[in-house]
Amino acid sequence: MLEAGLFAAIGQAALVVGALLVWRFRTLTRPAVVGSLMAFGAGAVISAVGTDLVAVAYDEAGGGTTALGIGIGGLGYFLIITLLERSGAREKPEAPLEQAAMSEDGEVAAASPTEARNLFVGMIVDGVPESVAVGLSLHLGSVGVSLALVGSIFIAGLPEAIGVAAALLAGGYSISKILLRFSYVVVIGAVAGVIGYSVLNNQEHELIALIQSIAAGALLVVVINEMVPIAIRGVQRWAGVLAASGFVFSAAITWISGG
Repeated sequence: MLEAGLFAAIGQAALVVGALLVWRFRTLTRPAVVGSLMAFGAGAVISAVGTDLVAVAYDEAGGGTTALGIGIGGLGYFLIITLLERSGAREKPEAPLEQAAMSEDGEVAAASPTEARNLFVGMIVDGVPESVAVGLSLHLGSVGVSLALVGSIFIAGLPEAIGVAAALLAGGYSISKILLRFSYVVVIGAVAGVIGYSVLNNQEHELIALIQSIAAGALLVVVINEMVPIAIRGVQRWAGVLAASGFVFSAAITWISGG
């Protein structure tokens, strides 16, 4: 159980690392830098989702259950974030970077208190399914937690943290306050990882596979809707090459770790 929380927290710790990096190196918000990270991270996440979530779920529960879970996860996550955004309670963490890419000076705009709160909610909403998936990965398979999934989540979280932290810094927030907020997300991620592991008995393989597929569907929506557009805008045709590199990187971790 503690292992699930630890590795889920490691995946979300990219938020703290990204905040420290952009505090020290403000040029990290440049579209080419962010686009490269997004492209590589997108490829890595897709690989981890395919090999460490979907493939394992398929082996345990078959194609029908896996497809059902992916559909529920993708549509369910989309509806949740759509409702939150329309109610003004959530702003996707990639928004500061998207706005900077479309502005004339390319600078990340300052976040207002309301925007800061909504970005914080957005990071939590994105981080929970990621962390639950990490916890679930301890149940199925024979090699323990999916290191490829943890590593991919970490890489994908860096540009998100860079954009949000840059907006908060521009809005007058101190680095200590930003790190405190981001640490809350890490703790919530750890709790979600523990819940993902402990809520189910490890003998309930078909149910675990279904929930794992639901998490996979949610992650795919995050990648395609929120990561890929920024990657293409930042590095254009190179996005595909970098995504393929990220895919290989994640697959290599799975292979090395015995998956």
